[in-house]
Amino acid sequence: MTNLLRLLALYRPYALWIGASVLISLASLLANIGLIAVAGWFITAMAAAGLAGVTIDYFTPAALIRALAILRSGGRYVDRLISHEATFRLMGELRGHIFASLEPLAPAALADLRSGDITERLRGDIDRLEHVFLRLVSPLVVAWLVGAILVAALARWNGAMALAAAAIFLLAGVAAPALGARAGRAPSRVAATTSADLRARLTDDIKGLAPLLATGADARHIAALERKMDDLLAAEAKVARVGALGQACVGATGELAALAVLAFGAPLLRAGALKSPDLAMAVLAALAALEAFAPLAGAFGGLFGILASADRVFGLIDRKPEVEETARPLPPPARFNISFHAVSLTYPGAARPALTNIDLEISEGARIAFVGASGAGKSSLADLLMRFRDPSQGEIRLGGVALKKLSGRLLHSRIVVVRQNPHLFAATVAENLRLAKRSASDAELWAALASVDLEETIRALPLGLEAPVGAAGEKLSGGQAKRLGLARALLSDAPILFLDEPTEGLDATTAQRILAAVLRRAEGRTLLIATHRPAEMAAMEDVIALDGGARLAPKPQAAFLAPTGSCGLQSTTRA
Repeated sequence: MTNLLRLLALYRPYALWIGASVLISLASLLANIGLIAVAGWFITAMAAAGLAGVTIDYFTPAALIRALAILRSGGRYVDRLISHEATFRLMGELRGHIFASLEPLAPAALADLRSGDITERLRGDIDRLEHVFLRLVSPLVVAWLVGAILVAALARWNGAMALAAAAIFLLAGVAAPALGARAGRAPSRVAATTSADLRARLTDDIKGLAPLLATGADARHIAALERKMDDLLAAEAKVARVGALGQACVGATGELAALAVLAFGAPLLRAGALKSPDLAMAVLAALAALEAFAPLAGAFGGLFGILASADRVFGLIDRKPEVEETARPLPPPARFNISFHAVSLTYPGAARPALTNIDLEISEGARIAFVGASGAGKSSLADLLMRFRDPSQGEIRLGGVALKKLSGRLLHSRIVVVRQNPHLFAATVAENLRLAKRSASDAELWAALASVDLEETIRALPLGLEAPVGAAGEKLSGGQAKRLGLARALLSDAPILFLDEPTEGLDATTAQRILAAVLRRAEGRTLLIATHRPAEMAAMEDVIALDGGARLAPKPQAAFLAPTGSCGLQSTTRA
């Protein structure tokens, strides 16, 4: 329930919208109850007048009936507009709040989660949370207000009648829904978690569909999805049965309220303390109140599913960031030389360090190649430079200032890292490129594409720069997607570039051409390349070898270009 209260606390900025929605919904329901009650009174009064042979003013009740009918219809329309507008604003606020909370967590604190799981929490769970206002808060508040108003109205005629109606309304508005929610607690949570897991699995399977088809593993994954779907249907069936029983109980209370009013009103009618039109009005009003209490069974029935989604959402944003932003960041340093001082890094739960006692001085404009087998620590260096993680020991400085004293946004404007498989958004070529430089002209975009030998390919597309690349660049080949990510990095004004295997998978001629263009565009900037290609090593001023997270003893650059099986590293001893 704590997370539900946290969720409700996010509603404060929209209190006016929420209040307006509740008041309009209340007015619409009271108009409907009044319409039925006044109509019953009017019909009964007309019948009594006919039997007694007296006249009656039928213009006033007829006009009131028309006014209530208009108010009911118009109120319901306005209620839908206001309540959904309030809900959309609330969900927009919640999504923005969650995304802002996730930003400091990425990527290190989210590394243990599947992409499909994160997607499901941001979509499916938040979609389920939108029901908190529409199907829980608003119906509950409105039902209790309607019940209080009707009990107060009945108390004008008879206290016992009002107490009986109050007891039944409490049964309909509290006891029955609460018992239904308790009965549906377990299946509701199972349905919520199973639905989340199913969507996460489906997202991952769709992303990896090509490898599944290629390896013949698709049938096994389809069978797993079908089993998960069966579990979901079984849980939802249990929730539906509990909800139907709760709905039936709440529905019965409407008739009970009408019978209770009739039972207490009949003696008053015989004693002359109550007129027959008034009794008809009270009975029909109690019966019509069922509309206010009817949604509560479903609202309480889905409560624990909502709580499960709230737990998943807030469990995500409550994660502790791996890196804490400094409260008072220093201004950007004038220089951009990099210093590693006795830097070590051990990942959480790892048996051995990823980097051990790294000392390194990189001057402005230096060109350095990092070499080493997979797992040697090259990617860990990039993570530390971007401050996705902090060193377990030691310190890294940029321009003489410790990275911990700089803001993340400033740091990321100074250093750009291109991974082996850069992420492309489901947007156009131009939009993906302008992530690096929003003010870039089309001419600058074409120049960046030309530098990675991609200009002709993009010009051949019907839409050119406005061509969509698809989700994760699926409309491009692997090499084209990689080069587009490289072009995006070269387009930026960052003074430090870290390229991870920039020409991996390209033929020698294309790789040589792209390398030459990269060197031209990186003129005056610090260029760091993680590579195993001799041509790239030869183009650098220095080569730094890593093995098992440790820096190996320096040796002549020619030694790294020897035709050995592991870039000439097997004969080198540790520093």
